Amino acid sequence: MHRQLSKKTDAHEDSVWTVDWTKGTNCIVTGGVDGKVKVWDPEDLKLKTVLHDDYLAVTSVSSSADGKYVASSSMDGNICVFDIATGKKVLSISAGTVNVWTVAYSPLGDSLATGTHAGNINTWDLKTGKMIESYQTGGNFTLSVTYSPDGSMFAGSTHDGVVSVFNAGKLLYKVSGHKEPVRSMDFSPDSGSLLTASNDKHLRLFEMKKGQQVGLLSGHRSWVLDVAFNPAGSTCVSSSSDKKIRLWDLNTKEAIHTIDSHTDQVWSVAFDESGKKLASVSDDGSLVTNEIIAQSIK
Repeated sequence: MHRQLSKKTDAHEDSVWTVDWTKGTNCIVTGGVDGKVKVWDPEDLKLKTVLHDDYLAVTSVSSSADGKYVASSSMDGNICVFDIATGKKVLSISAGTVNVWTVAYSPLGDSLATGTHAGNINTWDLKTGKMIESYQTGGNFTLSVTYSPDGSMFAGSTHDGVVSVFNAGKLLYKVSGHKEPVRSMDFSPDSGSLLTASNDKHLRLFEMKKGQQVGLLSGHRSWVLDVAFNPAGSTCVSSSSDKKIRLWDLNTKEAIHTIDSHTDQVWSVAFDESGKKLASVSDDGSLVTNEIIAQSIK
């Protein structure tokens, strides 16, 4: 079961597309269609600061492993990195309007990965702001990028269902199964597995030794928009256009709980560092935090 902790009904002036819960600094960061990147106190959802407010729609936010910095991507092609404590912008990259949709912060803290409308994954040096390399996925429109926690791999997923995993700059696997856009991915805490979420209403679990599918999670009634492992790696959470948030047991591959906190599709979800709390954002403009009290009740 769960207990709703706080709800900010007007977190942004329009749809909220992305949320991250930082490690170490314990902040919630959101990005919305209103072009703003906001930082919130998770205890009461009081606004701490607005990092930027003159973008086109903010499509993605991703924090550093130590929680001190957050990167954002927006529809005008800007990639920005902010110091969360000071609120200052420490890096700005203009990648072009068709060259950035999603962003992921490397766990090593030295680079970013972004996904492009052309289906590529671009990596960027955080010291110079220069592109390091551009990797072809073989798909079109990269909707999601993510790094493995150990920093050894990164992956990109595309609008045509292609999921490509890279290691040491070389293509390691192309995992298959989804025939519709793959909107989100997440590596397990031990970097041994990859979860994918798709418009086909399913989540798929792949092991990374051979890139084979080892699980199918079904239960949503519409597009699955986001997915995240909990820090222990035993469960995961997904959010969907069906307005539901679902918790899953990764041993049984069964849904163990459903959360109804929003009145419109839920674009993004994020666990806190303990795995006991969850933040979610939606097209209804709200930011909600829930406490996961138990994970064994449907």
